[in-house]
Amino acid sequence: MTRSPRPQPGLRMRMRGGARRISSQHRQLDALYGRILAAIARSARGDAADALERFVDAWDAHTGLEDSFYFPALRSLRPAIAPQLQTFSADHRRLRKALRAIEARLAAGELEATGVMLVELVGEIAHHEKGEEKLVAELTAGAE
Repeated sequence: MTRSPRPQPGLRMRMRGGARRISSQHRQLDALYGRILAAIARSARGDAADALERFVDAWDAHTGLEDSFYFPALRSLRPAIAPQLQTFSADHRRLRKALRAIEARLAAGELEATGVMLVELVGEIAHHEKGEEKLVAELTAGAE
């Protein structure tokens, strides 16, 4: 038996706050990505490695928050979106695996290959982020 979600005063406002935090984290990842590319352009392998490490740490913290806290809350409020949330979580794991491959290329000193892989990966991350933000915007529509 499927229950319809109970009205919960203030819930949409709290969801909007969470949506703003997630969007802000997406922008922070974008800034870190720019630092990696700038270091690669300067052939500054150490700086690129430091920036990539910060990016990976931020990615892990961000996706961990989504997978462990935000997505379960959304799933409990809107069970019908569970398949979309599972897809987002699977993307997190797939994209993290791609980040490990980039780390390995950079560690091997392959700056050009690292840059190419990173540009491709960031395109995938941007597409993923837009999907997340679109879903959350739909869920919080009308909250004032």
